[in-house]
Amino acid sequence: MNDKIFIDSFSVDDLPNSILQNIYQYWLDMKGERSMPSRADLNPVEIVKLLPHISLVDVEHETGRYKMRLIGTETVKAMGLDVTGKYLDEFPLIEQILKKNYNWLIKEKRPYINFDKLKWSSKSFMDYYALGLPLSRNGKDVDILMFGMYYQFPKEKRTVFIE
Repeated sequence: MNDKIFIDSFSVDDLPNSILQNIYQYWLDMKGERSMPSRADLNPVEIVKLLPHISLVDVEHETGRYKMRLIGTETVKAMGLDVTGKYLDEFPLIEQILKKNYNWLIKEKRPYINFDKLKWSSKSFMDYYALGLPLSRNGKDVDILMFGMYYQFPKEKRTVFIE
């Protein structure tokens, strides 16, 4: 079953819950009139309650690699693994699923919301929303990816047979 949904044009009110709405509104407020905010604009003290749902990924343009700068505790719980400080390419299955979205953020320089199953985790039955948000030091090149993450059990019942 393919549950993936990728949307690149939306408003705060389109997002499925207050956590993602608040993260997106914070990003919009940081951005102001610019096309993207920078990491320096992010003040963790202002978003303490949202931090468990936020992840930051460094973009290494020279190598084409992505380094997991900070992984929120909700993501660590959902994945059953803390990848903070690791590179995306150290986890081939995760890279295969996520790298195209990371590349999209760098190229398009605008947010997206993604909905899918947590396919790379032992909790692959869970649904997740990933709100991808670009950050830029110079206002032109994306150098950090910010993600708002939300995990939940599937809304509809699905029968799983174990043999």
